[in-house]
Amino acid sequence: MLLAAAVLLLSGCGIPTTGVIQSGDPATGIQPKALIFFVTDGRVVPVVRELTNPVDVRTAVQLLLAGPDMRDRQFGSTTALTRIPAPTISVSGAEVRLQLAAGTGPLSPLATRQLICTAAAARQAEDPDTATTGVTVVVAGPDGLLTQGSSQSCSIPRPAAYSAETPAHPPGG
Repeated sequence: MLLAAAVLLLSGCGIPTTGVIQSGDPATGIQPKALIFFVTDGRVVPVVRELTNPVDVRTAVQLLLAGPDMRDRQFGSTTALTRIPAPTISVSGAEVRLQLAAGTGPLSPLATRQLICTAAAARQAEDPDTATTGVTVVVAGPDGLLTQGSSQSCSIPRPAAYSAETPAHPPGG
């Protein structure tokens, strides 16, 4: 009896019901970011890029190949990747394969490391489970030569920590 009275009392509080009110997309609180690896003082270093969509390997590699922007250059960032056409990208679990286009010349060790670290960081952001196992990146040259690297050699912070651990621009600038 008391339960029925309580339900009746609460249901008649005088607040009218309303339908669904549309107010745009739900808030996520997280701005998608990508780590792009440029060259500063002869070392490959990460630079954070804010994105409008979640990061994927293709987007990250495109940003890398576009090179450092004016602000990055002011902080001393350069690239060892010049005039490189976008590679064909395939992803399978924790492995990323970058097939360089025909006519692409040999890449320097710095250029190869930029590709490997950028692709590995993007894959980890895309699939956080790969941060535990690590990501392997294979760069296949048009001549069939394979170069392999992994996320463990790139010092990639966890994606959620980019803003806390990784400066938007490399130190020393």
